[in-house]
Amino acid sequence: MNFTEIGYFSKTHGLKGELQLNITRDFDIKNCNAIIIKTSNGDSPQFISEFRETKNGFNISLEEIDSVEKAKAFVGKKVLVNEEFVFEEETHPLIGYILIDKKFGEVGTITHIDDTGANPVLNIDHKGKQVILPYNKDLVIDIDDAKKTLNYKAPEGLIEMYLG
Repeated sequence: MNFTEIGYFSKTHGLKGELQLNITRDFDIKNCNAIIIKTSNGDSPQFISEFRETKNGFNISLEEIDSVEKAKAFVGKKVLVNEEFVFEEETHPLIGYILIDKKFGEVGTITHIDDTGANPVLNIDHKGKQVILPYNKDLVIDIDDAKKTLNYKAPEGLIEMYLG
């Protein structure tokens, strides 16, 4: 079996050990009943007992996790599923690039670009926290394909709002 990374646990949710799964790859959660969590002690296979869709991914209950204390151990950890459950997708060429803000410095890795609305936005992973920034030509200084970086000039205070 081959496994593919589909996201990470960004935080706990509620008092019964639910975890918020922020997804970077779309997958068939309705038919996927198990995940692999990458921990410092190796891979931790877990069975999904319940899930609810959210705007960033899913709130997931795992069979052996029944408290906030147990769930906290998985916050910030990468989540993988059997590749048969991962949907093929067209990826934007900037996914995986590092966003560097003129004032803030390195913000993080671009994980998703939502260009379905009138105003496209960049989703950036900054050490497990999600930062959402507008994506338009007035804010992009330049793109370096060789270094896989996007140099950016964020509106005043926007990055700090997410990280403060």
